[in-house]
Amino acid sequence: MTSLTNRIKKIFDKLKAENKKAFISFSVGGYPDEETSLEIAKAIADSGSDIHEISFPHAEAQADGPIIQLANIESIKKGINLKKIINIAKEVRNHNTEIGLCMMGYLNNLFIYGIEKFAKDISGTIDAVICVDLPSDVVEEKQLNDALKKENIALIKLITPTTSEERIKDIVRSAAGFIYSVNVEGQTGVKSADVDKVNSQIEKIKKYTKIPVVSGFGIKNEEDVKVFSNSKADGIVLGSAIVEKIQKKHNQTSDKHIVANFIKDYCKKLIKNLNK
Repeated sequence: MTSLTNRIKKIFDKLKAENKKAFISFSVGGYPDEETSLEIAKAIADSGSDIHEISFPHAEAQADGPIIQLANIESIKKGINLKKIINIAKEVRNHNTEIGLCMMGYLNNLFIYGIEKFAKDISGTIDAVICVDLPSDVVEEKQLNDALKKENIALIKLITPTTSEERIKDIVRSAAGFIYSVNVEGQTGVKSADVDKVNSQIEKIKKYTKIPVVSGFGIKNEEDVKVFSNSKADGIVLGSAIVEKIQKKHNQTSDKHIVANFIKDYCKKLIKNLNK
């Protein structure tokens, strides 16, 4: 059987051969409601997005800026939980077998759900997991990594602007799928990233690994996407901008298909800007 993490490798290998960057989209699972959230994720999968991150809501999402925090709170109010997010992801996978799917969230949710159970329940659906607040080289990281490895799922490692070069060497040794290079300190969607500083960080990471490096945090709009189309990253992550578009469109209409198609068209435009 082909390893699920090979789906991500296949995506990056194809993009490299075409001299393109990966477009990694993001949505908050269950926002603005369960049904619309599913339609949005399916529409994004059909937009040409290479990898889609579905986040599971957390009441105290400290890495997320105000836009995503609000979406988290709204999801929780509507009774969205990790099990429902997994079901949404399964529906997206049934709809589209080519797109890379990641789940993103916080460690506490996984411990409440059960690490082993989580890994088994997402097996066959999810290619990678990003755990924002997971410390490196601790028992919890090993426990999660071991459980995911059994199911051929990558645990994505994050490297920030304050990560030392020695620490980068350690992190990349056990990295799988891709490395998430965090562009700015603080929360998502608050300040724009400096592409020169980002390039410097990515060059540092790439000295020690051949795994693709994607750039996230601080890429806030279409203009930023154009700027980062010339960066040294192998892909970019766009989160807050997509969630903000969902918020605004859903305020105008509750029709899930209209909202989903609007987001699909928005992602298509961003992908075009990224890979002109």
